[in-house]
Amino acid sequence: MADILKSEYSEKFDELRKNRVETSFFKYGPAKKNFGEGRVDAIETLELCLEKFKKTGNTEYLLDVANYAMFRYMFPLPGEFFKATDSSESAGTVGTPINMEREG
Repeated sequence: MADILKSEYSEKFDELRKNRVETSFFKYGPAKKNFGEGRVDAIETLELCLEKFKKTGNTEYLLDVANYAMFRYMFPLPGEFFKATDSSESAGTVGTPINMEREG
């Protein structure tokens, strides 16, 4: 399984993401206050970062997208919850994953 993570996971992404969380703590204050108290909307801010990535191609914005998603996970709004799902409840993909191709 460790071999799978070598090609399917980025430790560097996590490292860069964590660096930005630390910087943001000092720049903007604690996430618990900003997101937990509803001062900042994590999803709308995530969408701003995603749009900025689409316009610029700068992958730094993808680190921000991941961080804002994490903050919403950490500080969900009333009615939001975590529930593991199977393929029947998947949001789906755009395109065809390699393991879903059928030989003709």
